[in-house]
Amino acid sequence: MNKFVKILSTKTIPADLLQQAKSANIIIDTISFIETKPIADFSTIAKIKQFSGEKIIAIFTSVNSVDAVFSQLNTKPDWKIFCTSGATKNALLNYVSEGIIVGAEHNASGLADKILLDKEINSYIFFCGNQRLNTLPDKLLKHNIHLEEVIVYETISSPETINEFYNGILFFSPSAVESFFSVNKIDTQTVLFSVGKTTTKAIRRFTNNTIITAVFPSAESVVKETRAFDFHSD
Repeated sequence: MNKFVKILSTKTIPADLLQQAKSANIIIDTISFIETKPIADFSTIAKIKQFSGEKIIAIFTSVNSVDAVFSQLNTKPDWKIFCTSGATKNALLNYVSEGIIVGAEHNASGLADKILLDKEINSYIFFCGNQRLNTLPDKLLKHNIHLEEVIVYETISSPETINEFYNGILFFSPSAVESFFSVNKIDTQTVLFSVGKTTTKAIRRFTNNTIITAVFPSAESVVKETRAFDFHSD
């Protein structure tokens, strides 16, 4: 590249990824369009601690739910865990051994399909946020799987108006997509990069711009896509 490319990330990403992008003449500005915070009321904490002493099958589909749950535990629980791969699985590995994770898939739909393959289990605990998508619960309930949802964090929209042109914008969740487009319109030439199919579907509700969906659901994969994309082609 002969000149810098300007990218906006709608969430904070690690400094090493920013440096990798910069080495490829890509400058990434970061603005968080959503905020998350764990739900720390007495009943939620009590429920998490109660489950910590039981042999449950737990489901996690976000880093925020992982951190909200395990920040309340002093010992490793005797659980089996299904989770989405990428950042969520990596977050879990900060707290548990890989052997506890019995199933992982790129997205919630694929994870539900994997769960349904286990015909011997029909009850799960889903640790999630207050804006969780219906994909996984609906698919499991359709097959008469008992799913107890425990809401352990909340997502708060924090939109900000953008007044400059960006060659590309990085999105990591449907909530951030909603927040961004609630106050912004984009140039037709701006390329949008998505962490996964669900986020891509959310983006498509607002624009017909080019969308590049990461092969693997992680910040590393999204940044890799920006480095591979030819922003200067005619």
